[in-house]
Amino acid sequence: MTEQPLRAGERRKAADGDLLALSPLPVASGARPSDPADWIRRKNPVWMDLQGGSLVFAAELSLMFLSLCILLCLAMVYVTIAFYLHNDRFVWEPTIAAVVGSLFFTAPFGIVIYYNTNKSIKEGPPIRLNRQKREVAMPCWVGGKEVKIPFWGRDASVGIYTIYLFTSFGVIVPFLHEGPLDEFQRSFVYWSLGALFLESLIFIPYILIGLHLHKKHKPRLEYVYHPWEQLVAYVQKQQDIGPSIFTERTLLTLAVPDPDNPETAKAAASVAVGHETVGLAQWESIRRFMEEGPEACPDPRDYGTLAYYKESCRQARREKPMGAWLWKKMADWFFQRYLAHKLTEWRVNNLIPKSLPDELHEWSQPLPEDQWAGPSEALKVETRRLESLRKKNPRLAPEAMLEALYRASREGETLLA
Repeated sequence: MTEQPLRAGERRKAADGDLLALSPLPVASGARPSDPADWIRRKNPVWMDLQGGSLVFAAELSLMFLSLCILLCLAMVYVTIAFYLHNDRFVWEPTIAAVVGSLFFTAPFGIVIYYNTNKSIKEGPPIRLNRQKREVAMPCWVGGKEVKIPFWGRDASVGIYTIYLFTSFGVIVPFLHEGPLDEFQRSFVYWSLGALFLESLIFIPYILIGLHLHKKHKPRLEYVYHPWEQLVAYVQKQQDIGPSIFTERTLLTLAVPDPDNPETAKAAASVAVGHETVGLAQWESIRRFMEEGPEACPDPRDYGTLAYYKESCRQARREKPMGAWLWKKMADWFFQRYLAHKLTEWRVNNLIPKSLPDELHEWSQPLPEDQWAGPSEALKVETRRLESLRKKNPRLAPEAMLEALYRASREGETLLA
């Protein structure tokens, strides 16, 4: 945020990079609306959600470890059968080792990715735009404090997992030895079982207490409701300069200004757009929804739906040669893409809505048409001024047109003064 209020078309040098303001008073930029950042998550005639993140990729990544578990177990079953065919006796140690290895090494990675994705969805709620009320609901987190118990956090979880891992192997490894257990091996198993029992007495209450305190002290999700025409929006090019690296990124930012502190925002969200013209196209899709309706802006990408996956499979079967199609089917199985799309649909249709507060659902209810809010007189004046400029300068790029509008608005205010 900046000290002075922004206006559409204004270019300003900020401490963290140059920016082009798009709102307050969101006039038509003239850019072609698109959703290059895949920011549009859900949409209906009343509201539209903006939320980033590739849910399909996260689902595929977590389910990939399921495929690895299956492949490892099948490989060891093959070894067991091959040994039986050559030696006329079964040796179950490879299969047992594969199952144990999958449970303790491979499966936990997939489980962690699965739950971390769900956690990210809950901690990154969507921005919701209500075109009937002409308001924007921006998420923010309030309250909360750190859980103050010894060693709580990521390091504790890794340590507990490692201790359990070694203790469990202490119980299992002696049984992989051929023949009956001797006295030392039996003692080793008993000591390992005792250690496992004592660890459980310590770790399980520790984890339960930590989770309870974490839930009790975690920040609370609230939504800030703000008039659409007063929303601050800008495209900003940021430069990060380090000792040995220089990076540049362009972000589209939406923010609810804080009237008590002009340099901060009550709530804000950004999405990477790569270039200023791309940011204008992303913004125009948002503006078109609010000003013209859901038909005027792009629909959410359907690549996360099961219907899209099935259609892509049918298309691949029609268009790809046999070798390429078989390779695709192998990749589909390895990444469990059918299940990944089912999981993504469940997250979009169930997990995301359930993670939102009830007041947002009430705010999102449709209104009778006679209660719909309309554009303000100030926005109508700016729109007429922009249309006049566009007729005089039809070849101007969208960025230049917005800058011309800002200059014309300032000149008009100067003349009136």
